[in-house]
Amino acid sequence: MVENKNAISPAPPAYGMPVGVRFSDMIGLIPRWAWLGGKWPYFMQMALAVFVGSIWTLKALANTSKVSSTLSAISHVLSVSYLRSWHIYWHTQINHARNTLIFSTLCRLPGERLLRWGRRHTQVDIRPPKEVAPEKPVIYLVVSFALHYFGMLQPVRQQYANVRKIAVVQPRCALEPLQKIGFYQSLSRMTGQRIEGIAADQPLVARQIARAVRQGFSVAMRVDSMPTETVRMVGSRLCGKAAMFPLSILEIAKRLEVDLVVLSVVREEDVFRTASHLRLAVPAQASGEALTEMACRIDGVIGALIARYPEQYTAWHAVAERWRLAREIEQALADGGEYGAA
Repeated sequence: MVENKNAISPAPPAYGMPVGVRFSDMIGLIPRWAWLGGKWPYFMQMALAVFVGSIWTLKALANTSKVSSTLSAISHVLSVSYLRSWHIYWHTQINHARNTLIFSTLCRLPGERLLRWGRRHTQVDIRPPKEVAPEKPVIYLVVSFALHYFGMLQPVRQQYANVRKIAVVQPRCALEPLQKIGFYQSLSRMTGQRIEGIAADQPLVARQIARAVRQGFSVAMRVDSMPTETVRMVGSRLCGKAAMFPLSILEIAKRLEVDLVVLSVVREEDVFRTASHLRLAVPAQASGEALTEMACRIDGVIGALIARYPEQYTAWHAVAERWRLAREIEQALADGGEYGAA
């Protein structure tokens, strides 16, 4: 029987591996330097993060063509010079190294200690409006900041019933290593939640998302950088420039009658704050103009968050890519061609 790799991962069994995992399990998920550095005291980890982030930046300086779109996006969004954009890029690399070290540290903690860390270092504010049934699934549009894996630990399930079942949409290259080591199953056992995964880069991803919602799962996806297997887009504006937004996301919410919630997990001092910023219901009779307005509202919130936490943002390249796609579609239509835009 052929394994269906497009389906959401199975429910966790009542038994299984401990939360702490071996280095051999994490090869390909956590680099060796982070696995070793994750055992060091906090101040040494921060020094290591600066060192590694600086090395990454120096490598980028040696091949600026690979980061030119990222630097252009930083320069435009923050209205800074090219030199200043390099300084911000350097800090984003340090932040990425720091998050990798934190993730390495958390992965080796026993379950109860990880939950204590969650209670101490996470703060959650995603309560639904009073008129909304708390058990109703929603689709979380997660902005690409830090530590999504731990952004919905125990404090969330204490406040919001519908996150007791979560399907996380991720690119296959990120999802498969996590599934291989039973990562989400371990989190499920620890927190009493049911956390599963859906591969983003597959032709039938919309069908898998719809199936999860019908099974009572809330769905979390990084809408600002997620690979989308569709050419159907709706026009939007992101950080003051024309961009494209995946029409399939809006259509799924409309068809399934679930709300879209923009969610972020950002670090403020030593606390990771999970917060919702916008909640939208897509009317069943929404016109193309209404969908464009909704896409602009979502991207308006995303753009404001990027500008507020630029050094924590991990998908600057995707901002530039969405601008490029909008220009490409506009040019194709101007030349009399067709493109799958709404």
